Amino acid sequence: MRSPEGIRPRSLRFNITPLIDVVFLLIVFFVMSNRMIHDEVAMELTLPRETSGETLDESDKGKIIVNVESADVFYFGTKRVDLDELRERLLREKARATRETSVRIRANRDVPYGAIEPIMVLCAKTGFTDVSFAVVDN
Repeated sequence: MRSPEGIRPRSLRFNITPLIDVVFLLIVFFVMSNRMIHDEVAMELTLPRETSGETLDESDKGKIIVNVESADVFYFGTKRVDLDELRERLLREKARATRETSVRIRANRDVPYGAIEPIMVLCAKTGFTDVSFAVVDN
């Protein structure tokens, strides 16, 4: 069938720009999620058993991971730090934070409380009030 004179059929075009935007955002989301998960479990630690407490609500808060391998070996995420460098990094994170950020301390079961106390004091001095300990179910 011929089209009437003067009327041209419209060409249909598919705009893929929004699709590319969505795919890019998904890639960024998964890369960042993978990095946070990697920091959480990057070190193989024997966590203490829980006897009381409550399950954390993993809501929309940011999370900083401090790993304690022994009484004098600390890691900010996966990078080994001493107490002075840990203080500087906590201050930097507090200045950069746009929302409430929590600190999770992951310590070996054999580490005495006296080695963890300075980390808790640093958190309080730098303004982090939401500090929790990672433990395994009893």
